[in-house]
Amino acid sequence: MRTFVVLRSIADGVRFAKSGLARRLSFVFGALISTIVAAVILINVQTQLQLVHERLEQRLAHLIDIAVELSLPYLIEGRGAELDLIFEELRGHADVLDIYFVDAVGRRVGALSDSGASGEDPLARVAAETGRQQRLRHGNRLQVAMPVRMGSLAYGTLRLDFDPNSLRSEVATVWLTNALAGVAFVMVGLFTSNIVAARLVRPLNRLTRATERAASGDLDQAISVRTNDEIESLAHSFNTMLVALRRSIQEIHEVAYRDKLTGIPNRAWLGSKLEQITLEASARGECFSILFLDLDDFKAVNDNHGHHVGDMLLIQFANRLRDCVAGLGLVPLAVGSSLRSVKYRFDRDAVVARLGGDEFTLVVPTPLCIELARRIIVAMRAPFVVDALILRATTSIGVARFPDQAASFEALLKHADVAMYQAKRAGRNRFATYDGDQHRLALERQELADEIRGAIEADQFEIFLQPQFLVATGQVSGAEALVRWRHPERGTLLPGTFLPLAAGAGLLPDIGRLVVRKTLAAAQRILPSSDAPLTFAMNLSVDELADPDFVEDLLWRIDSADLPPGTLEIEITENTAMSDGAQIQRQLEKLRLAGARLAIDDFGVGYSNLGRLKGLAFDTLKLDRSLLLDVGENEEAENLMATILAMAQVMKADVVAEGIETTVQLSVLAKYQCRFFQGFLGAYPMPVEDFVSWLDAGQSSERRDRA
Repeated sequence: MRTFVVLRSIADGVRFAKSGLARRLSFVFGALISTIVAAVILINVQTQLQLVHERLEQRLAHLIDIAVELSLPYLIEGRGAELDLIFEELRGHADVLDIYFVDAVGRRVGALSDSGASGEDPLARVAAETGRQQRLRHGNRLQVAMPVRMGSLAYGTLRLDFDPNSLRSEVATVWLTNALAGVAFVMVGLFTSNIVAARLVRPLNRLTRATERAASGDLDQAISVRTNDEIESLAHSFNTMLVALRRSIQEIHEVAYRDKLTGIPNRAWLGSKLEQITLEASARGECFSILFLDLDDFKAVNDNHGHHVGDMLLIQFANRLRDCVAGLGLVPLAVGSSLRSVKYRFDRDAVVARLGGDEFTLVVPTPLCIELARRIIVAMRAPFVVDALILRATTSIGVARFPDQAASFEALLKHADVAMYQAKRAGRNRFATYDGDQHRLALERQELADEIRGAIEADQFEIFLQPQFLVATGQVSGAEALVRWRHPERGTLLPGTFLPLAAGAGLLPDIGRLVVRKTLAAAQRILPSSDAPLTFAMNLSVDELADPDFVEDLLWRIDSADLPPGTLEIEITENTAMSDGAQIQRQLEKLRLAGARLAIDDFGVGYSNLGRLKGLAFDTLKLDRSLLLDVGENEEAENLMATILAMAQVMKADVVAEGIETTVQLSVLAKYQCRFFQGFLGAYPMPVEDFVSWLDAGQSSERRDRA
């Protein structure tokens, strides 16, 4: 186990030495160690070579001493010729190349060749003259000349040729041994310096890694360094910095993700958290639901009592939401130090967040969503007390479920919002679950509304004329102009499909101008060829009558058309006629003065004040078809119609019965002397061109009958 720890430590050292600072320290230590080892090796080699050289000198001196000692007796006794035997034995040494004696007259004695020759030996001559040993290096041969004396008597010169390379192997061994030792020391030194550098840098590496983790968002850490130096102080400062950062981020998180007014999570927190919940639910196969809440008529609270009261109401509303959630055993999540630090538990957690204004969103387990919505509706029945004011407030709630009704959190929020508006349209103070079919219809209506403006510019609206008839004779008395939209993709669209959308977009006056222009143009075209006077009726809405520019344009067009008085009839609904708007009454009076007739359309479905109705200068009452459905079959319906007709006669107003589809209805109208009728029994609405052809054909037939 100890061996493993040591090896692991070494391995760690080697690995850490790969970092920049450790590598540089290792390089510096290695260079220093290598320099020291190299210097020591060189000194050691020099010392050992000196010793080798000294041994060489000792060997050479030893050989010379032996040769002189052995030669001197022979020379004293005059037996120089016998020196060959002595020299022969000395030549047996590997480092002795040659040895001989040069006598006083220059003869060589005991040489390998030319023994007794008198050839001059320059080195021996110099030695004899100087009385001192002489040396000469010649190639791989060291020539030595040593004078041989006994007292003041000179016997000659000993000549020795020595091989200095005999110690070459010893020199090589010295170099090799020291080189290997140097390499070994350098390797050990480098390895040791690597480990030492790594150990020195290890705390810094730990700090570096801790810094990298902190940079990636991991602030929940602390580093422990025990080095008793500046690095330990740095680690302590780093830990202190992390604590300060966590505190600062917590404060920033609070500011960024907590709603300042109510203290609950805000829209930013909800968006990020809801995305996490959705991803986790998809991965784990979980489900949850969103409740989208909006206070009903909250703007009235701000307008009537001020924003301070509105803010206090929102705070109390948020508290009630949290109480309702807690009443079901759910735990509302709070804003944490980070979005990921708060885990959502699908069976017991909830989210209560404020999107902004008076809009709130709840995230709850699906099995509890409907019960929670009911609890909230009930909780809103209790009044809110704000600054001694007693306020009543209700809320509309939309519910959407994941993953049944949406596969992403964006779509889920959108669907919950759509459901909330469905609840508002259904009467408010209630909840509604998301209905995909209704949503698709709403999208289609919105798409159609977006297309209306382009349809006006492209002149896609036209009028259809539905004839009106005299009840007594069946003769054509006029026609009502009904607008149609020739949609390039959806075909011909009826007014109920697009007029409410146009009203919501403020485009009714623009469509009305087209209807006015085309109705007057049709009247100018048809009247010259008609055998009898005709009345052309057209509908005007409150929006159109309330638009001064529209009315002025209409008056100008009536005057420019130069039609006989009474040709144009303006139809307004019963509710429009009963409105208190003085401006609308003035506009109607202007139209009457311009020669237009005034008709009350859809009479019988509104709530008319007979006193006010009597005071209106109207020319025609148009009975709504709902009054005539049971005529001929129901005595009460017939009596009601008879009463209305009698009232109209008293007011000297014409009556047009709408929606006549059967001969029974027509006979009842004749019985009670109703003058005009309109409906499918007479003719369907038709384009202007078809109306012209239809009218010409009818008049031609009448002419033939009279003839």
